[in-house]
Amino acid sequence: MSIGANVIMQVQNAASAKIIRFVPHFVSLRLSWTHNDLKAEGLEQFVEEFLPVIRENNPQVKYFMQRSYTTCDPFVVGEYKWLRHRKKRVSWKSKEQVLSMVEEMSIGGDYREGYKRGVNKRLPRGQELWDTETMGHDIFQVYSKWKADETPKNEEDLPITAKTHPNFTFRKY
Repeated sequence: MSIGANVIMQVQNAASAKIIRFVPHFVSLRLSWTHNDLKAEGLEQFVEEFLPVIRENNPQVKYFMQRSYTTCDPFVVGEYKWLRHRKKRVSWKSKEQVLSMVEEMSIGGDYREGYKRGVNKRLPRGQELWDTETMGHDIFQVYSKWKADETPKNEEDLPITAKTHPNFTFRKY
């Protein structure tokens, strides 16, 4: 393989690598492969050719590359917020196929339709505050038995309320 083949990106793939933008809830991309292994050759070529372009366009994402000398299967792992992830084995895949898998992860999971295909964007249940839980009362308001407590006059002195909670969610039935 000549050096010129690695440096020059093919036209159709260059456009695909340049337009990849990761969704806001994507945290990191992990690439792991075995050095000089034939089944990881496509991933190694992807790292040399396409990854610099993707990294340049997505500086907010963390990138972890693990190259080992012990024989193992090559993997591409996309990690999302709240410990969610997608893991793809890329044994015997070409660099274009690996690029396609990274592109799938960049849009939030999978191209195919289905309940379990995409990565859930909603927060875990314990982190959200639903509007149905606060009907008729504010759960952050402490009501005094004597009803003689003073209410703060400044906005800065007010404690957090259900409406100002950062993860307040309106649920539709």
